[in-house]
Amino acid sequence: MTYGRNDQPRHRQQGNGSRPESDERNRTQRHNGNQFRASRPKTGYRFPPRIKPPREESKIYFIALLPNAETGKEIIRLKQEFAEKYDARRALRVLPHITMQVPFTASPELEKTLCPGLATFAASMQPFEIKLSGFGGFSFTKRKVLYINVEKNEGIVHLHQRMMDFLQQEFGFSHMLARYGFNPHISVAFRDLSDTEFELAMEEYKCRPFEAAFQVRNLYLLRHTGTSWEVLQKCRLGTAD
Repeated sequence: MTYGRNDQPRHRQQGNGSRPESDERNRTQRHNGNQFRASRPKTGYRFPPRIKPPREESKIYFIALLPNAETGKEIIRLKQEFAEKYDARRALRVLPHITMQVPFTASPELEKTLCPGLATFAASMQPFEIKLSGFGGFSFTKRKVLYINVEKNEGIVHLHQRMMDFLQQEFGFSHMLARYGFNPHISVAFRDLSDTEFELAMEEYKCRPFEAAFQVRNLYLLRHTGTSWEVLQKCRLGTAD
């Protein structure tokens, strides 16, 4: 073997004078001025795939007042009667209640602070009486509601205003979510009424008497299970006697 310029080994021709395999590879490397690039391995990735973190599960909550057992049973009976007459059964899925904070979506992690915070807030308020009187309703394009009227009094208005302050200041609820506008009522039917059914129901119930009263002693935090609502926390108003 002899050595030429730059002391690079130069192979002698062998056999029938064909170019050795090493010379063919060198020629390929010099072709068009491009350097030889090794092929990528057939296994694995040039860039490892990004692993997405698991999507955080969210729950739906709302805050409400519930009537006592006797009044609650009478309202459930009215819901069943209404469902049989107008085939509007959606309201039967929910306990009779007065919404204090409309439904909101949040991580279950919020429960760790909201539950004790709401209990402390409720303890700073005082029990009061609620009176129910007659029926009412409202109709929007996709939402028609027939309800039992709740008489506004100082107790429920004060509780609602203070609770909106609490949710905005302590938990960052927006003014659009924690709304100061308040029309307390107990729904008998909602969302599954046609225009005709709603008009017929209002004509029947607007003059129908209904009177009840009960003492409000607790505030309730409810959570949706995916199929129904459950009471997550019962918060006593005022301090225990």
